Amino acid sequence: MEFWPYILPLPRNRADQRRFLLSVFGSDTALDILRNTSLENRVYQKDLIKGLRYSNKTIIQNLKMLVSLGILEEGMEKVLEKGRAVWLKWYLPTSIGRWIVLLLIPPEKVNAKLMEETLRRLFELYIKNAIELCQTYSLDLGILSSVFEESFPPTKTRLT
Repeated sequence: MEFWPYILPLPRNRADQRRFLLSVFGSDTALDILRNTSLENRVYQKDLIKGLRYSNKTIIQNLKMLVSLGILEEGMEKVLEKGRAVWLKWYLPTSIGRWIVLLLIPPEKVNAKLMEETLRRLFELYIKNAIELCQTYSLDLGILSSVFEESFPPTKTRLT
C-alpha cells in the first residue's frame, strides 16, 4: 500500500473537530460538492444543482453547512441572462476549505505549480504552529531547525 501525505488542519476544540469531520466526511453530498469546487474559480449554486444527483434542498442545506463550518465562502453576483439581470449565488473554498478540496484531488492530477503553492502554505502553517507549541511548552526552537536539517538527504560535497 502506498501512502500520500494528506494534510488536514483541524479546529483545536475536540467538539469542533468532531462536528467538522462528521459534517464533511460523513456526507456524500458534502464530499461531492467539494469535489466539484474549484480552488481558483467560483462555483455557482445553479451549476451544482444541475450537475449533482441530489435534490435542490439537500444541496442547499449542505452548502449552508459548509459555509457555517468556514469551509466555503459564499457571495452573490449579478449577471445578464437572456437580456435580464439575474443574481447568482457562488461559492469558493476558504483557506481551510482549500485543504479539504486538495484532499479530494487525486495526486496524479496535481500539477507542479499547485504542488509548490501547497507545499509553501503547508510549511508556513506547520512552522507557525510548531513555533507556537515550542513557546507554549518552553522548548528550544533549535529542535525545529535540527529536525529540518536532519530531514534532508546527504549531499555530495563538491570538489573545487
